[in-house]
Amino acid sequence: MNKFIADNSLGREDEQRRKSYEKRYRVMAEHQADVVCCWLPDTTLTFVNEAYCRLTGKSETELLGRPWLSLIPPDAREEVRVFYEALAAAPRVCLYEHEVTGADGRTLLMQWVDAPIFDEAGDLLEFQSTGRDITAHRKALMDLQDSEERFRTFMSHLPALAFIKDERSRVLFTNRAMNELMGSENWVGRDALQNLPEEVAAKILEQDRQVIEGGKPVLIEEAIPVKSGETRIFETRKFPIGREGKPPLLGAIALDVTEKRRAEEALLASEERYRLLAEASRDFIFVLDRDDRFVYVNSASENVTGKKPAELIGRKRASLDVPPEMLARQKEANETVFAGGEPLSVEGQFLMGKGGRPAWHNVTLVPLKNGSGEVHALLGVARDVTESRERAQRLEEANVALKVLLRHREEDRRELEERFLTNFRKLIMPSLEKLRKTGLTPRQAAYVDVVEMNVRKVFSASGAAAGLVQASLTPIETRIVAFIREDKTNKEIGSLLNLSPRTVEYYRDRIRKKLGLKGKNVSLRSYLYSLS
Repeated sequence: MNKFIADNSLGREDEQRRKSYEKRYRVMAEHQADVVCCWLPDTTLTFVNEAYCRLTGKSETELLGRPWLSLIPPDAREEVRVFYEALAAAPRVCLYEHEVTGADGRTLLMQWVDAPIFDEAGDLLEFQSTGRDITAHRKALMDLQDSEERFRTFMSHLPALAFIKDERSRVLFTNRAMNELMGSENWVGRDALQNLPEEVAAKILEQDRQVIEGGKPVLIEEAIPVKSGETRIFETRKFPIGREGKPPLLGAIALDVTEKRRAEEALLASEERYRLLAEASRDFIFVLDRDDRFVYVNSASENVTGKKPAELIGRKRASLDVPPEMLARQKEANETVFAGGEPLSVEGQFLMGKGGRPAWHNVTLVPLKNGSGEVHALLGVARDVTESRERAQRLEEANVALKVLLRHREEDRRELEERFLTNFRKLIMPSLEKLRKTGLTPRQAAYVDVVEMNVRKVFSASGAAAGLVQASLTPIETRIVAFIREDKTNKEIGSLLNLSPRTVEYYRDRIRKKLGLKGKNVSLRSYLYSLS
């Protein structure tokens, strides 16, 4: 009996101790920031703390006795159910994440630590779960992953070289462009001394140190050997990347400007050559911008305009000090080039010459265009042609006088020839007729016939010459006329003159045209015989 009383007393003490522990646990759970709940293997809730009530937006009364599985979003509910059925079948402490519908209807991601509770016989009584909202943390993690993916994608497509180093100048990252050009795939964890020649590496390390210690970005130009062995020129911007509570990192973006520098050097050399050429020219060479100001004039400006380059460069075109009508001509030509965008060559009185008198200049204007094709300035070359124009004018006057003189000489020649022919017919031919009537012997009569025939030939040649002079025949045409009189064919004439028959026919046509026979049904040979 005493033993039964003693055992009963011990049982009450154990029950009181268990209730005391349970009370302390419930007080502790109620004040937990984390979500705490207890539930049966069928997910029926047996305990929830205030954090759990705030999470679901429901009171303890509404939750107890209700399966927490109903609080899971429908599209995720089946997966969660399968997991916890397996957990109830093989109870153990586990970590699991699943979605829960929050008080405001939002879907939250919860991370749970689920621990089984057993009775004294080792049978499963219920589970105790402690959870925390990791929605923001997961979003931040995903945002970070997205950011890193964007960073990797951006860097892999960046045409420039990009890299990141730590505070000791060791490489942490290189992009694809750098790997392809520099062969830097294995540079991570190494500094410049391990990757590049010592002389180049020493300069790079010093630059890195200045950026990290100075905390300011720098822009440098450096010559670095690349994977192919060629030394390339890079324009590199290095900058510090701050980290809270840690030494800053060093970031850099490098542009390969080798071709740009070579082009600039070639351009400078070309510009120098053209500048020397322009300075050596006697022509006035200038560049005028859209504000009507001289950007450049060569040294010939002093001889042409009376002003030194320093007196014109940067000043308005009106500083040439020429009459208003000349400025107006200049303006009209300039505006034509600026508006049309095409070169223009004009000649006129655009500038004053020596002695302060107007001079004639041949001016060529060429538009200078920018990258978008707009005319931003014009290049002009003005050449003084006053003397050449005066020489041409004097030569023209001399040619006119010479033509008048030649015409007079031709008229005198024709008059002399006509008098000669007239006198010949009047004085010689009648005497021959009289001589034939004097009873000559056959021999004498034969001599008279020979004389008459030769005289007629002279008359015929002279008459033909008189008629043909007006036709202005060329020497070759004159020779062809002589052969036509002798009744030679085109083939024979061509053989004698080393011409083709077709060419002879061409000259015959020209002769007919000059004699006014073109289109007339007149034999050229008969016409030539008729000239007397």
